[in-house]
Amino acid sequence: MKMIGTIKKCFFSIAILIPALGFFSNCSPASTPKDNVNVLITKDGLKNVEIALELYRREFGEYPETLEELLIKKGITKKNIIEDAWGRKYYYLKINDSYTLFSVGKDKKAHTQDDIHPPDKPNGT
Repeated sequence: MKMIGTIKKCFFSIAILIPALGFFSNCSPASTPKDNVNVLITKDGLKNVEIALELYRREFGEYPETLEELLIKKGITKKNIIEDAWGRKYYYLKINDSYTLFSVGKDKKAHTQDDIHPPDKPNGT
């Protein structure tokens, strides 16, 4: 009799454990605490770059061709402000009177699911 009770408990545990393992196996590799912090830092950095881009546009009448041009013309010496939390340059592309700006994220590839975009555009863009 005890053996049947033990077997039932074992099957019950397995019935709960298997779906839980399936759930956790689908979690993104970018969901580590360090990566979550990097995403937050990167979003903050993107917001700051957007503000700098808007100030540049107001001063020079257009957005810079590159982020390096932004640094040079504004006299910014800290080049890491145009890098994400992983130390990679932000993806920036000037398109007529607009631009695209984002981080390629942990996987280092543009236009993938882990790309990190600025939270909101500043007013006036």
